[in-house]
Amino acid sequence: MHENSTTLSIQVEGKNMVIAYVLWWFLGWAGIHRFYLGKIQSGAMQLGLFIVGWATAVVFVGFLFLGILGIWWLLDAYYVQKYVNEYNAQAGLDASTFTFNTRKNGSDSDLRQSNLDELERLHELLEKGVITQAEFDAKKAVLL
Repeated sequence: MHENSTTLSIQVEGKNMVIAYVLWWFLGWAGIHRFYLGKIQSGAMQLGLFIVGWATAVVFVGFLFLGILGIWWLLDAYYVQKYVNEYNAQAGLDASTFTFNTRKNGSDSDLRQSNLDELERLHELLEKGVITQAEFDAKKAVLL
């Protein structure tokens, strides 16, 4: 009989890239994504541009404000990722990670060997400078 056990570790702290981009896409015209990312002043400015733009659109001046807002909204497609990474770095958080450990036949020795192999691979990445010491320690804690 084969027993498969899968463990999933997900970091749920910090700001989520998917949520930030969904807010940008659907509510970016109002600056809601910036409020979510802690950019309150620029979010208020985007909301203000939107309100003033639509309020003055009847005299065609508002289209200038809406055009500026549209360009800003498009530029935010790039900046949202940067702001999420900055926020999470300031909070001392890594990006969300997924870790799968599969154990077959219920063998603890197989799982230990798999964990040791993964730990060796992580140590090699640490030595090459691909991951930081903090990332190594966090992933080591999950494995052990």
